[in-house]
Amino acid sequence: MTDEALDERVARLLDERDILATLNGYAHAMDYHDEATWVDAFTEDAVFDVVDSVSGVRVHREEGREELARYIANYPSPPPYRKHVMVNPVVTVDGRTATVRAYWILLERMAGKGLPELVAFGAYRDRLVKQDDGKWRIVERFGDVEANARVP
Repeated sequence: MTDEALDERVARLLDERDILATLNGYAHAMDYHDEATWVDAFTEDAVFDVVDSVSGVRVHREEGREELARYIANYPSPPPYRKHVMVNPVVTVDGRTATVRAYWILLERMAGKGLPELVAFGAYRDRLVKQDDGKWRIVERFGDVEANARVP
């Protein structure tokens, strides 16, 4: 392997690591109500669209940071404690853009009991771009709710 090919592979691995850091930081910010960090995970013109594929109902859709900031400001903060867990991400990097497919799980602590509850699960389809400041940000996040223990 040439030095150039090795450099490209290392750069791709670092991009993948940074992309996952953005997505994991998004989840931590959402769960602990860090509004500024959550909004900063998105580009200025980002789209966040969540649909319940079982019922066919759109859960919510935000376009642009202003709508995203309004959404997260109104998102319920703990308690009850929530955890957005992203698993099995498949990251594809193409220059300064990337796509990520992953599963997600939403866990909460049951009110009054302190026991864990699986609330919902589904899949994400994300598109990210590497910004001029070097940070990867979400330009499109599509969430598919595939099962929900509550009415959407």
